[in-house]
Amino acid sequence: MKYTGWELKYFDSSSNFRKYQFSLINEYIGEKILEVGPGSGTFAKNFLIKKAKTLHLTEINEDLFEKLKSKFNSHSNVDVYSKKINEIDTKFDSIFYFDVLEHIESHEAEIETALTKLNKNGNLVIIVPAFNHLYSYYDKSIGHYRRYEKKFFKDFIRKNNLIKKKLHYFDSIGYFFLLLNKLIDMRSENRVSLGTIIWNFLCPISRVIDKLFFHKFGKSLICVIQNNE
Repeated sequence: MKYTGWELKYFDSSSNFRKYQFSLINEYIGEKILEVGPGSGTFAKNFLIKKAKTLHLTEINEDLFEKLKSKFNSHSNVDVYSKKINEIDTKFDSIFYFDVLEHIESHEAEIETALTKLNKNGNLVIIVPAFNHLYSYYDKSIGHYRRYEKKFFKDFIRKNNLIKKKLHYFDSIGYFFLLLNKLIDMRSENRVSLGTIIWNFLCPISRVIDKLFFHKFGKSLICVIQNNE
């Protein structure tokens, strides 16, 4: 997976968006959880660690892995390691991918393997960037292979006879910002920074618009799959 530093820097500082994300996944947090690709660990430290009895973080980027070990070394209920999902032997109540799957080329195989690491009735929670027509230079620059439509997850769930717990778009304000990004050259870090600040400030409005339009569109897509084996 490729990181430029921009993605983590601006998403970690987007507190309103992070709170919105947490409101969508809160009910799916089990006692023993795994976050794949936690980056700098901001979401894990501010949200997941408060809910889980044991929190496992796996990060294959060496620099981020070292930072995570330092950040969580005083937490006895947190285990940090650097393994791919197929190298992990433990099973979990919940597994989270927050804006990670789009960085993985063999994404279907990744999901299939993650499901085998869940306890019975455990939840696989995935948040990804939505809509391929929003794919831009920014996506390419930070290593996104793709953006996602609901159809991909619907087909995957049907093909594998899985249980869908949640599947919808969210963050309508962010959607319009990305449409604007398709029209304006946003390659400058200063422009990205300013746009992120404005987007994060307006993000609470997304909660209202999303409900009014029944989550028909948004910058992001959430999918929750329950393991039924």
